[in-house]
Amino acid sequence: MNVWVQVIIVSLLVLILGVLVLIYIQNFSSNMDMDVKSDVQTISVDVKEFKFTPSEIQIKPGKVKFVVTNSGVGPHEFLVYESGKMTSPIVAIKNIASGQTKESDVVEMEAEIYEMGCHLPGHFEAGMKGSITVGASASQSSEKVMSYEEMDKAHEAVMKAFPAKTEGIGGQIIEPTIVDGVKVFELTAKPIKWEVSPGKFVDSYAYNGQVPGPEIRVKQGDKVKVVLKNEIPESTSIHFHGVDLPFSQDGVPFISQPPVHPGETYVYEFTIVDVPGTFMYHSHHNAEQQVDKGLFGTFIVEGKKDWDVEYTLVTGDGTHGFTLNGKGFPATAPIVVKKDQRVLVRILNDGQMLHPMHLHGFDFQVVAQDGKPVTPYIRDTLTVAPGERYDILFTASKEGAWPFHCHVLSHVESDHGMHGMVTAVIVQ
Repeated sequence: MNVWVQVIIVSLLVLILGVLVLIYIQNFSSNMDMDVKSDVQTISVDVKEFKFTPSEIQIKPGKVKFVVTNSGVGPHEFLVYESGKMTSPIVAIKNIASGQTKESDVVEMEAEIYEMGCHLPGHFEAGMKGSITVGASASQSSEKVMSYEEMDKAHEAVMKAFPAKTEGIGGQIIEPTIVDGVKVFELTAKPIKWEVSPGKFVDSYAYNGQVPGPEIRVKQGDKVKVVLKNEIPESTSIHFHGVDLPFSQDGVPFISQPPVHPGETYVYEFTIVDVPGTFMYHSHHNAEQQVDKGLFGTFIVEGKKDWDVEYTLVTGDGTHGFTLNGKGFPATAPIVVKKDQRVLVRILNDGQMLHPMHLHGFDFQVVAQDGKPVTPYIRDTLTVAPGERYDILFTASKEGAWPFHCHVLSHVESDHGMHGMVTAVIVQ
């Protein structure tokens, strides 16, 4: 055989052998990757107001990745930690927006029982919690449904706790000092820890140590001075929401005034020209965070009263969870009245969500909106948008404890009982 033919044949055989070796190496590498990936258990969890699905998970020891989807309306978080070690989670997926899906890093989980929860204010207590059992015999996730006995017991315990005692009362009326005929109100903004529900303290900003801040009450024609002292670690301001006042007193930094820096004091001065009505005040600098953390309050222009008793109700839905006057049920304060009294309730929304407020047992008249009187109309449910204020009036004609709550049900009730934006009108 010709030498060149032999060389060509040998070369072809070597080339074919090389290709086969490369194919084998690629397949081996691919199989190795598949084996590594197959060792990672992927657990999908759905979070919403106010539950995890599944709430009880069983998996094998080893590598685990969590894929968490928020199907609720508000932001949530997903933490996994050893029992009793909430401050040192092995998985911490924060700021999961509505409709968003986030994945955790792959973590190694040994055989034991872990806890999981959303620890935004009020969420864990409302039912956003569960457990993860890691054991050799576990092969898939499962959800345990509460028995009706367990559910009834949880609901009863919450109801019996109402009204639960907590530290601090928000929205207390502040008395002015009178200087040369001017009503002077002093507000100090500073960081505090605010107890939203029993044992649940939240890092907050507050005027005069309370959330909401003090209720300011004035009359048409009053000369008013509001002295703001800033003790929070960032600049701030006060905007008097809906109040008719000069541009220079509008409270928006770099537009109508300079920002009030930490440690500084700023004075607002104006004369009340509004008719009697319900208004509010709040920070207008980094407002998304400062108002959310507690820098807001009510501003009432008083007038002639044709009611026997009145209450102010401020809805909230941010850092403190779902709240009424800075507290979540069962720590909300009841509206206590006597039979046949005419009752005025001022409802203000200083949050970021719509809240349809529903009163059991009574129709009510809507008599004012955004600080202005309206032709009265009848409702039993009234949707209050962010920034809106309504005055409602009803006669407490029937004795009982009548629930008064937001009718977005995830804001008020879960399988663990009532929570959040619930109080009661107690007619004695």
